[in-house]
Amino acid sequence: MIRRVVYDVEFCVLVKEKLNPCDSVLVTGSCEQLGEWLPSRCIPLNRTDKTDEGETWSTNIKIYGPQKISYRYLIAQIVRFDDDLNLIVKKWETFKNARQLSLNHLTNYSDDRAPTIADASIENTPPDEFPAIFGCYKGECRTDIGWLTGQTEIQLRFHSNALQIWSTKLRNSNLSLKVSPIDLNYQQENEEISPDLSSQVFTPTSKVFIQSAILRLSGCEANFQRDYGAVLEKDDYMVVKIQTFEPENVAYHIDFYLVDETTPLRKHIGFAYVLPIHSNLELADNKHLNRIVPIIGLKHNPIGQIKIDVLLITPLKGIQQKFAVSPSKYWRQGRRPVNVGHRGLGKTNTEHIPSKHQAQVSSSSSSSTSPPDLSKQRSLDSSTPPPSSVSRPVQTKFVSENTLASFKGAFQLGFDFVEFDVQLSKDKIPVVYHDFQVAITLKRKGHEAELFVVPVKDLSLPQLQSLKIYHASKEGEVRKGDEELDDDDSTNLTPNALSMSTFTPLSNGEDEQLASLKFGQQQDEKKFLSLFPTLQELFEKLDPHLGFNVEIKYAMEYRQGGSEQNHFFERNEYIDCILRCLLNYAGKRVIVLSTFDPDCASMLRRKQTSFPVLFLTQGEKGDWPQYLDVRTWSIDIGLCFCVTEQLSGLAAPALDILLNKEFVKNVKDNGKLLFIWGDEASDKEVSKCLLDLRVDGLIFDHVAELKDEYSKAENLFISEEREELEVLNSFRQKQLELQHQQLLQELERLKTARESNTIVPSLTSPSLPSQNSKFAINSVQDQAVVLDSNFKHLM
Repeated sequence: MIRRVVYDVEFCVLVKEKLNPCDSVLVTGSCEQLGEWLPSRCIPLNRTDKTDEGETWSTNIKIYGPQKISYRYLIAQIVRFDDDLNLIVKKWETFKNARQLSLNHLTNYSDDRAPTIADASIENTPPDEFPAIFGCYKGECRTDIGWLTGQTEIQLRFHSNALQIWSTKLRNSNLSLKVSPIDLNYQQENEEISPDLSSQVFTPTSKVFIQSAILRLSGCEANFQRDYGAVLEKDDYMVVKIQTFEPENVAYHIDFYLVDETTPLRKHIGFAYVLPIHSNLELADNKHLNRIVPIIGLKHNPIGQIKIDVLLITPLKGIQQKFAVSPSKYWRQGRRPVNVGHRGLGKTNTEHIPSKHQAQVSSSSSSSTSPPDLSKQRSLDSSTPPPSSVSRPVQTKFVSENTLASFKGAFQLGFDFVEFDVQLSKDKIPVVYHDFQVAITLKRKGHEAELFVVPVKDLSLPQLQSLKIYHASKEGEVRKGDEELDDDDSTNLTPNALSMSTFTPLSNGEDEQLASLKFGQQQDEKKFLSLFPTLQELFEKLDPHLGFNVEIKYAMEYRQGGSEQNHFFERNEYIDCILRCLLNYAGKRVIVLSTFDPDCASMLRRKQTSFPVLFLTQGEKGDWPQYLDVRTWSIDIGLCFCVTEQLSGLAAPALDILLNKEFVKNVKDNGKLLFIWGDEASDKEVSKCLLDLRVDGLIFDHVAELKDEYSKAENLFISEEREELEVLNSFRQKQLELQHQQLLQELERLKTARESNTIVPSLTSPSLPSQNSKFAINSVQDQAVVLDSNFKHLM
């Protein structure tokens, strides 16, 4: 007969933060009864008490199976469709080590009550406090926002003086706006629009989660909408975020109020409607989602208009994400600044910006309007050295940027991370390459070869890895030696790489096996030197201790006109392809994501929770062309964007940080990471200054030139792994010593018991024993047999 012990355990947690009426507290864990970390199988708790200190939530769960389980608490909004549990996760506990529960110690309790978490203990550790405090465990406080488990997020953005009021009385007044979602299914069934009301009041729906945020240079604000919404001032950037499982059934009602500083009450002056916004992957980007809607006054006459930029973020499909903390997400406190090799050992090509000249031509040919002079807007301080006009490539012999050989070389020098650029080929495979265009040659015998610039997105992976590829900056330049190459010699290697990977003929004495082995080695060497390695190949061929700083490339528009690449991929599909590869092959490797595109940063943050996301900002002091998106214009705006989107940090140019050292303190005060990039970071004096400021990472652009300085450095993650192993071995050694001591004590006790039992027969009379004495001797002998068996078992 098989018996199974079932424990009825009470889980209880105190939530000190303010919850919405539709919020619930749930628990998830490692065992089957706690859902095995899956969002769809979390266990809801019941609110049992509400005080000034907070709300207490608890439930009883019958648990059986493993003796030790791990669990976490989370706050979510429950949305049910056909009895299925769907969660809009708002916060969840992200300790590196989850809460622990040992079922071995839950038997010592009275029959009139269920065991609680306080009854449990983990070996020699004290029991947890009861009730637990949400977000706090063993002196550590860590929570994080959730990801899109199945719902869609719609962002309505109001910026760049998007609001236009035609009425002369209201034109110079301060206005506030509030966005209210409308569940069309619910309203059609339950609501009747009354024509007598000046403003329609809509019943709030529990199927929608809404938040608002404002980006200002003076500070950042992110919270739930107030009664009258938020005041939209000049040059503000306001974002309203809505999450719903049915975006096609949710419309938006926008109310406008007149702000009067003398009274807290505000006068309602008008409203606007936005129809449902849902996905359409057939179009290239989200531009088709943007809206310009009229503002209707209380007398049903138009009084103005407002322009709304829309971003639609869909959930990542095909990957089952759980409530587990990855090694990448947990950034150790007090960790030294990490060394990051830019594109491996450094860039070997100058920057190619094809749209920069196009933008200048289009701006000079425009007669109606002329854009502002960027050189005047982004002037440097008198004490600032002018940056070089052309970035200097690293003279890395035989090794090109963004190749497996370059990444391996950086790891051999002891660097902690390598930074590389990822984009999609035509067949939607993540490849590693920096520029959006490449130059290919159409070779014709007897004629001079000519280079053609082709977008990377228009070439499949086999084409990228087999065609003769030149860097796009070489357009118009053709080497004479390249014209004379045969078809079989056309590869995507650089000339230096070709000379290094030339095959050597085999001698007549070598056997077939040796020849095959040598050919395979030469093929591997050629593969390591080839351009366009796939992201999957990097995971498979590079040491897992080498961290990856993955920059997600996406074509952006320039402020002066033009773009980095026209007709690019749709953002959601583009990001999903890259994230699937990362989540499938990451393993225990430490990965940091970064991007210049703010919308891509928002998507990376919402679609997953395994990897930290850094926002790459241009700053104000460089001479590169400025992007159209206002969130990229300065490091201060970039920090506000990181705070409102709850990104892990930002990567800023070194020149801006050197001229504003207080900015490092602002980043740390907001609990964000700060990485530094740029040619200036490779200078020894500058890097020392940045290290003294306690930045979190330095991206070196000239790694090979710093070989003597970093050749003896040890990879950070190798040293941290060794330290963790030492701590673990020390703990195990103490446990073994304690068990050995307990074993010796038990052996001594058994030895003493045996000696005392052997004396009993000698005290009896040598004559024939009576019946009672026989019974006594037999009992002693039986007891001695038991002691002998225990002794042998312990031995």
